Amino acid sequence: MIEEGELEGWIASMSRGDCGFTYIRFYADAPEWVRDTAINRFGKGTVFLPPAEIKPKANAA
Repeated sequence: MIEEGELEGWIASMSRGDCGFTYIRFYADAPEWVRDTAINRFGKGTVFLPPAEIKPKANAA
């Protein structure tokens, strides 16, 4: 089961356009499952933009 917020960690940018489209840009190193999860969550009007840079690493405290 995918935890809430796990998908959001792979999204570099997201915007909602006209006619119900959702435009999503993932990080270049996003795993395959994030596309399927995004379609399930946002619907068939999901448009994938070219990937962004590699996901930045979290700073260790």
